[in-house]
Amino acid sequence: MELSERIRAIVDRQAINDQMTRYIQAVDRCDLALLKSVFHADGVVDFGVFAGNAWEFCEQNIPFIKENLVMGWHRFTNVGLELEGDRAKAESYMLGNAAVRLPDGSLINCPDNMRYLDVWEKRAGIWRIYSRDLVLDWNASWAFSQRSDGEFEQYQLQGRRDESDPVYQLDLIRPL
Repeated sequence: MELSERIRAIVDRQAINDQMTRYIQAVDRCDLALLKSVFHADGVVDFGVFAGNAWEFCEQNIPFIKENLVMGWHRFTNVGLELEGDRAKAESYMLGNAAVRLPDGSLINCPDNMRYLDVWEKRAGIWRIYSRDLVLDWNASWAFSQRSDGEFEQYQLQGRRDESDPVYQLDLIRPL
């Protein structure tokens, strides 16, 4: 592989990694526009609970998160990526956690580990997800408790699940 091809591969890998980060930010901040920006409009997802058009998934998923999850965060790691010109295949691990409100009003903590199986396409110079499948590896649940006593009272900044989150003030979250 020539040096220019290797450099192009590094740039493409970083662009995909940046989009993966945007996906996680979008889900955790409940940012519909940002979430849609990560997918091609004709993209597809299969998450078991939803299989179909990616943008329709986004339009269903963000309201569901807002209505049912009191808090949620995700992180991705262990990305295996194979570039094939303007297409790429990837497997990435995702560790997530959410506080879910039950019908009786109580909260449970729901951590899970999943994997995304993706097909990425670069169109007009921008990498976006064309196809995403979700593989559930494990999950659990237990009673939720969020400490705000003791030293936890001293934290000045609290995460928010919308555009009032402090990260937006730094202009770090924006769609391509």
